[in-house]
Order: sequence, then structure tokens, then C-alpha cells
Amino acid sequence: MDSKQLRKLLIVAAACLLAAWVTATPRQTHAAAGLPRPDHVVIVIEENHSFQEIYNSSSAPFINSLVPEGALFTQSFAVEHPSEPNYLDLFSGSNQGVTDDSCPHSFSTPNLGAQLFAAALSFGGYSEDLPSVGSTVCTSGGYARKHNPWVNFNTAPNAVPSSANKPFAGSWPTTATGFAALPTVSIVVPNLVNDMHDGSISQGDAWFWNNLSGYYQWAQTHNSLLILTFDEDDSSSSNQIFTLFLGPMVAPGLYSNRINHFNVLRTIEDMYGLGYAGAAATATPITTAWTTSVPGTSTLSAQAGDGRVSLTWTAAGGAQAYNLYRGTASNGETQLAPGIAGTSYVDTAVTNGTTYYYKIAGTNANGEGALSNEVNATPNAAPVPPAAPSNLTATGGSQRVTLNWVNHATTATGIAIERKQNPNQPFTQIATVAPASTTYVDTSAKKRTTYYYRIRTMNGTLVSPYSNTASATTLP
Repeated sequence: MDSKQLRKLLIVAAACLLAAWVTATPRQTHAAAGLPRPDHVVIVIEENHSFQEIYNSSSAPFINSLVPEGALFTQSFAVEHPSEPNYLDLFSGSNQGVTDDSCPHSFSTPNLGAQLFAAALSFGGYSEDLPSVGSTVCTSGGYARKHNPWVNFNTAPNAVPSSANKPFAGSWPTTATGFAALPTVSIVVPNLVNDMHDGSISQGDAWFWNNLSGYYQWAQTHNSLLILTFDEDDSSSSNQIFTLFLGPMVAPGLYSNRINHFNVLRTIEDMYGLGYAGAAATATPITTAWTTSVPGTSTLSAQAGDGRVSLTWTAAGGAQAYNLYRGTASNGETQLAPGIAGTSYVDTAVTNGTTYYYKIAGTNANGEGALSNEVNATPNAAPVPPAAPSNLTATGGSQRVTLNWVNHATTATGIAIERKQNPNQPFTQIATVAPASTTYVDTSAKKRTTYYYRIRTMNGTLVSPYSNTASATTLP
């Protein structure tokens, strides 16, 4: 081989090495538009309780103390029952055909852990009572593999390294230095007692405080996110679960956009520019809960009155104020009142008999959120009840009482006669007479009995005040 051939061979070899290096070098990932890119995400999964059982529960004081500081999703739902399929849904966008809590399983499909490692990022799963790093046992103490989805993804091309399957004890950090060394995304699963599955809500709340409050405090100043969610409810509330996001990138508030495990997975994948696993590919990422986000959407309702329309709406997550829009045709609203504080408004600049259409939108420093649903209302003058009769008199006869009165009503449809015997008893209606009547004879009276009477006029559901009370005693 001469020098020219050797030089050509070296050039070709160098080009091959460069191509191989470029191919092997992971791509740089970026967060999708509208999403932050936290340095770390920690997801804690609790068990088998509905949203209503956790939110504002006195048994979960620490968790609820964090609600004002985070984004609480009031319409968060698990995907199915029982536990294991939901863990697989959250980790891989699919239950992988598992519809029970069986063990063991082996999968090779895309999943969050493999996606992170492929992007030169990292993943760690921390299971309480897991006996050792990489253990594949189905149960051990309070550990259950059915709550550990990543251990099942053990086959190429989407295998999760066994080193990412860690016992919580001895692996979970407790210092700032340790938190800074956490994987990009971590999932923490307490044991069957501390995840509220076998233990109480208060036990789970105390465990969360003892073990995650340190990370939460650190995350607030280190661009990191904490997510608390549940695998499923207790089959009592349409699988509605408690999901709370906490971190410096979170805009505190109550968010009513409907989400499930697939939306949470899609959000994390988009935060790091990953591919999509399973149903996450068609799920909507959560883009309304961040400090860089415009507010979420409110639900608006309206109640018409006399010369007014009273409006109320649900709080939009991240909203600092609200802009109200009004029009006299559907979808023809223009801004009526900007910068409303609170979640109610009374529109008094209306004309009775005119139908008004309304929408509301939350605002914050990042702009205005999406408009709410449209509502309409038609203010009308309050209906006037008929005038009350007056000067009621009663005259006793032989087993009868004759009533007379002055009739002032012009819009009545009838006059109701009420009677009682004992002054301490309530009145009972005994008859209805024509609206123009001025007299009535009670022929159901007993002899030697004192009766008390009152009357009022009626116009449909509208009634006048009562007349004076008159009494009479029948003859022997």
C-alpha cells in the first residue's frame, strides 16, 4: 500500500468515526412551547383515594397546606382500575395489555425512563421496601411490584437499566447536595401503608411531610418540580383523583381543565423534548399551570333580575383578574368590564326585556386566557303581587261564619280563605273563591266554637300579604 492509498484509507476511517460519533451523540432537547424545563421533576404516587377524600381533608393537613402554593387540578382523573394498569399508563402511555395486578411482566415498548436515557438525561424510580437495587421480586414487606412499572421494561429496544430501580431507603437524598444529584425525572412510590393503600390518609400525609418536604423546599429555589398524584380513586367518584404541581415555575391556583395520567406523561415528555409513549402522543400537554402561562378557562353562569344580570364564574388557574365581555347577539361580545377582582359581577347597565350574552377571561402578567363558555340572560321587571284584601270581618251564625272584606286586587286569579280554631295553631286553607269576591260563608263550622280567619289574593304563584285576622263564635 503506497502513501496515497494509506492517506485515503485514513480519511475514510476518520469520516466513519466522525459519522459514528455524530450518530451516537444524543440530540440536545428543548422544552415545547408554553412549558418550562425543570432541572428535576419528582413524581410521588399515592393510592386509592378520591379527590374529595383528600382536598380540604383534616386528615391531610400537610398536603392541603401546600395547595395555595401550587397548581391543583380539580378535574384530574385516573384512566382505569385497578392499580397496576394506571402505573403503566402514567409511565408508558398504555397499560400494555395488563388489566389486573399480576406479576411479573416484561415489556419492550417506549416508556418515560428509556426516553430520558436515550436523550442523555436520566431517570430513577424509588420504591419503599424494595429489597435491593434492581430487585425483580413481586413483593417484599410493604413493597409491591404492581406499583413499580419501570422494572417491567427490561427488554430492548426500550429497556430501563436495572440500576434505575432503587430502594427508597438509602437511595433517596436528604440534603441539598443529594437533591442536586437526583435524576432528571424521579418517581417515588411509598410502601402499601404509607401510600394510603393499607394505611390511613393521615399516615400517608405524615410520610409525605417527613420524606418530601425537604425536596419541596429545595425545589423552590432550584428550578425543580414536585408532582403529587394518585394511581386511582376508591371506585366512589368516577376515578377523580388529587393531582398537585409544586415548584417555582408553577402559577398557584385551581385549574379545572380535565387531565389524566396521559396528559401528565405528555407534559413531562414535552418539557424535555422527548418522543411520545403510547397514548401520550395524542394527549394534550398541560400548558396552563406555569408562571409563563396565561390563565386557564373559567366556567361562567348568569342569573337575570330586575334591571340587572348577576354573573359568577369559577376561578381560572393563574388568573390575577378577569375581563368581562358582553353583547346582544351570540358570539358578538365586546369588552364590558376589564380587570375585575374576584369571581362575580353584577351588570346593572341593562334594559329589561333585552337578552344579553356574556363571556369571561382570566388575565395575568402574561396576557389574557381563553374565553369561557357563553351564557345569556334577559333581565325583566320583578312581577308585582296582587294587592291584599282589607277590613276582614267575621260574623258567627248557626254552624256557620260569614266573612266580608274589601277587595283591592286588579290582577288576582283567586282569593284563599284560611282558618284555625286555636290561636296557637297554624292556619289551614279551607277554600278558594273568585278573584272579585268580597264575601264567603263557612258552612263547615261547628256550633259554639270560636274560629279565626285570614285571607289573601293570588295571581298564579304570586300572593299578596295577608289581611287582618278576624274571629267569630258560632251560635248554640
